[in-house]
Amino acid sequence: MNRVGAVVALLAVVGVGLALSGAFAGVADEPRADDVADDRLIEVDGDYRLWPYTSRSRTVEGRTLAINVVFHADAEATRAAIEGDPGTDWEETPPDEAAATAGDDDQLREVVGRDWRDARGSLRYSYVEGPDGGAWLAETFELHDGRYLGVRDHLRAYESPDGAYTAIQAHEEYYDWFRLRHTVPDIDAPATRLEDEFVESGRATDVRREYRGIDGGRSDGWLSVIELAATAALAGALLRRRTREAAVDLLGRLRTDARRHAAAATLGVALGAVLVGVRVAGVALETAFPAVSPKAIAAPLYLVLAAGLPALVARRAPRSDPAAAAAAVVVGLGAGFLADFAALGVTVPPDLIVHRVALLAALAVVAIGRATADRPVAVAGLSAWAVGLALPLADLI
Repeated sequence: MNRVGAVVALLAVVGVGLALSGAFAGVADEPRADDVADDRLIEVDGDYRLWPYTSRSRTVEGRTLAINVVFHADAEATRAAIEGDPGTDWEETPPDEAAATAGDDDQLREVVGRDWRDARGSLRYSYVEGPDGGAWLAETFELHDGRYLGVRDHLRAYESPDGAYTAIQAHEEYYDWFRLRHTVPDIDAPATRLEDEFVESGRATDVRREYRGIDGGRSDGWLSVIELAATAALAGALLRRRTREAAVDLLGRLRTDARRHAAAATLGVALGAVLVGVRVAGVALETAFPAVSPKAIAAPLYLVLAAGLPALVARRAPRSDPAAAAAAVVVGLGAGFLADFAALGVTVPPDLIVHRVALLAALAVVAIGRATADRPVAVAGLSAWAVGLALPLADLI
């Protein structure tokens, strides 16, 4: 394929990728408000039936994610059991932050157990109905385990008015640097992890799953039910297990063509390193400066990605063979994307996969244009890159 054909093909990949990203809109986030709302209530415990979802508003039409865990205990006992040790000095989150940050003893806590901390997220409601009618409930408490700029399990808890149970919406979320917000890949895995803590810790007399036919909101229809032990052993929890093997394997592939195309290989390694480095820097800065809002940390790091990646391609590509430069962009930055997701240990939603492919194609066009000193081609690639960044920020992806 000649150079013109390669450029046209890459631009086609950009267009198709961005179009498919938009077509998949909503897969990476909580379900859209236009999903079919379910107004059925389920029996849990006590006098109040539960609407097993959360909502953006005090209406069923605002439905988002499904409730997936229920503790047969009031909110205070539930929270103490999840945190594992009521005597621990858990750090409060300032109201203007979207999540809690870590104190000086984080490293020790991460060795001995899950680090559940107070969290602040977008306000979500749930609904109950009892002898005195129905009521919309705001979150009784929120906890998270993980980092705002990394990956974390996030819990929203809703205590029934009579204190007979505490309903929890548990989901996994990670910070997506190209969307500048959290993406929710799963709600089943965090519920299972929460179950496992209580199965192995002895803090519950019974942990079971009940099929309730819950439809929508990412639910598989099952509800985890946890009966707390009367004298719960509130110490100890599961160690967090997230594999890094995939990231190591992927980074190793970047060395394959280093001898033949040293300049291109260097470009590919640099692109992947910048992407992974931004994630590492974000989590490290969030840990080092707990008083600073995570969003204030994310803003300059996003500029490193948005402007730094194409600038790096523009600077290094002229020293490379055009085909090698384009391949280096795709392999290097693509490996960075995969290493980032592998390190987070999350399932990547399909809309984000095609979006990342489109971004790779856009930078590959920039590389070809710079390597051949073809200004129109380079400008076309930069324009595609800009569009690829703008669509998720406009909430179209």
